[in-house]
Amino acid sequence: MSLENYVTGLMKNPSPDLKGRLMLSLLDKLEKLYLSQVVKRREAEEKAAEDCGIPVISVGNVTAGGTGKTPCIIKMADMLEKEGFHPAIISRGYRSGLEKEGGLVSDGAHILVSQVMAGDEPYMMALKLPHVPVLVGKDRLRSVEKAKKLKADILLMDDGFQYWKLKRDRDLVLLDCTNPFGYEHALPRGLLREPLDALQRASLFILTKSDQVNEDQVQEIRSRLEKLAPGIPVICACHRPSRAVAFTKWMERNHEGPLSLVKGKRAYLVSGIGNPAAFARTAGEAGLFLTGEMAYDDHHHYSDEDLRNVISEALKYGADMIVTTEKDAVKMMNLKEIKRAAVPLYVLEIEMAFPEGEAVLRKQWEDLK
Repeated sequence: MSLENYVTGLMKNPSPDLKGRLMLSLLDKLEKLYLSQVVKRREAEEKAAEDCGIPVISVGNVTAGGTGKTPCIIKMADMLEKEGFHPAIISRGYRSGLEKEGGLVSDGAHILVSQVMAGDEPYMMALKLPHVPVLVGKDRLRSVEKAKKLKADILLMDDGFQYWKLKRDRDLVLLDCTNPFGYEHALPRGLLREPLDALQRASLFILTKSDQVNEDQVQEIRSRLEKLAPGIPVICACHRPSRAVAFTKWMERNHEGPLSLVKGKRAYLVSGIGNPAAFARTAGEAGLFLTGEMAYDDHHHYSDEDLRNVISEALKYGADMIVTTEKDAVKMMNLKEIKRAAVPLYVLEIEMAFPEGEAVLRKQWEDLK
């Protein structure tokens, strides 16, 4: 067991053994040190924060890990475009080739760099939003200036809740309903990136994966947020399958693939994400009949040998198709086995849906025009 998995297990364990209690005692001390540094940095950066001159909407979270920021930004960018805005997305591009120096992933017409240079999520956003500029770089202020030169009139800042150097007009905070408060502790004792009183800075809370918990649990989260940050609106969101696109079409930014065409097909799943069970559930919701799956570790980097193994297993299980996530598809784009695969490869696209809250979301930018 890796140290990361061991510590995560301790976070979840209400009654650890002696060794676990000693480890948690050490993590408590590190948590206090971490929080003191975070608070100092936030106070210093907020004092010197710059106003970029056009509206900025930050989409972020208060916990480490994925809460659905990428599909949320894609949905918002699409909504803004349809309402006459010219949005641009600025992202750090964590661990990408352009993270340090910064650069343009898409100018709103063409994708200009590789997936390795862009980073997985920015590249995926560029693929899904052919008319929206996507910029990456640790220095978001530099990205802002480039976005303005591309005639952007509103900015969506990816993972921006802890980026205090840039003033923003709205702070949208996503909370995963399956673990909304990061085990009630900050890193490394828990998953919180800031103290919970930071939630008072939010303009809107979006409860993601709300369909994966019951209504009582959702209400408990709402009640807790009302105590932590009174008066801030809360809406629910869920992820749902939207299309199943042939891999070669998907790479060409062709997103035609109604779910009705694959309903009932025998599918073999392959993924390298944190929650493969959620992917399997989504594939089932798309109407696919699951014959088997190969789940790699999160952030897995695929090789042609990996894909050959997947194809072999899919053939053994009699699959009509191999189905993967968009996040994984970005990492497979350069594999030679894609074109000569004996079983066709498909990308299952998902979208964020707001069953009752899209009008509330829209209010976040209605008065920014």
